[in-house]
Amino acid sequence: MSMTTKCKGCGAALQTNDEQKVGYALSLEHDYCQACFKLKHYGDVNEHFHPEDLPKLSQDAVVFMVSSVLHLDMLFTYPVYRYEPNIKYVYLINQIDLLPRSTNLDDMLKQIIIKAKLMRIPYHDIIMMSAKNPYDIQNLDVYIQNLSEKNMYLIGVQNSGKTTIFKALTKDLHALAFSKAGLTQEALIKNIGKRQIYDMPGLYQKGYVHQFLPYQTYKKLIPLEMIKPKIYQLRENQTIFLEGLIAITASQESQTLVLYVKNTLNIHKTNFTKIDALLSEKEKNFEIYVDAYEQKSFKIKDAKMQITFADIGFMHILGPNTIKVTYPKGMHISLSEALFK
Repeated sequence: MSMTTKCKGCGAALQTNDEQKVGYALSLEHDYCQACFKLKHYGDVNEHFHPEDLPKLSQDAVVFMVSSVLHLDMLFTYPVYRYEPNIKYVYLINQIDLLPRSTNLDDMLKQIIIKAKLMRIPYHDIIMMSAKNPYDIQNLDVYIQNLSEKNMYLIGVQNSGKTTIFKALTKDLHALAFSKAGLTQEALIKNIGKRQIYDMPGLYQKGYVHQFLPYQTYKKLIPLEMIKPKIYQLRENQTIFLEGLIAITASQESQTLVLYVKNTLNIHKTNFTKIDALLSEKEKNFEIYVDAYEQKSFKIKDAKMQITFADIGFMHILGPNTIKVTYPKGMHISLSEALFK
């Protein structure tokens, strides 16, 4: 009986017949498909397929819904529980190490619980953690071993840190954990104690930066270490540019903005009237830019609000005010109440 050999990086079934199809390898005896081999050793990227549908899940299971703190505006928006209502759901809020040390995590957890109740989201537990923190991983391992179910599934949006958690729990040295959207193609499966853990392909999120920029560029935009909040005071019609991607304008009186983005991101101030001129010569003015842009206005109520810029980061603003945002056409931009102070 023949057995299918799978790539240890992305989980795709290895095949030697078609270079254009998922799982192509020079030999079925190799650990990695060519796409993963080039990514691991040279940083070269071939496009991975973006799975949109979840396979059937075992009923004797716990689903860990993994969300990065960068994606909290999308928290609870993937209703997996509607397809498998009899399974236990645990929400893992990952990458809390990206938040400043001054962040009140207890208050943040309270706000998340309130949001879950308002949206009537069924959950067994909500856990805040960092996949890079050995103490958090040890606690998660103990948590899993105390569950009665046999199968554990890690499910979440691409780049939420599922594979990093999987590698830490299983001590897997082969699985790849890069800021590369669509990397995991099929479930990676390992035993931990008497249980099996599945690292599932990432749920596709339309409008994230991988849709607009090549891997070698967008990986420069995604935070991987603790973010230092950047505070800006904008006067009326004054604008700040994030690289050549996002322009933020306060349309009314003086306004304070707090940006939570990668520490090395290039940010500069200008005037609202100069946006079109700067973007008309974007190749000369910016290192990172896209072909087409659109603009949207956000009315900020008298509360602390958050505007999220895809998976690049977010900003906090205290209203009332109106904020205009110029951004890549089709990029995911959202307005929500801030989940932490």
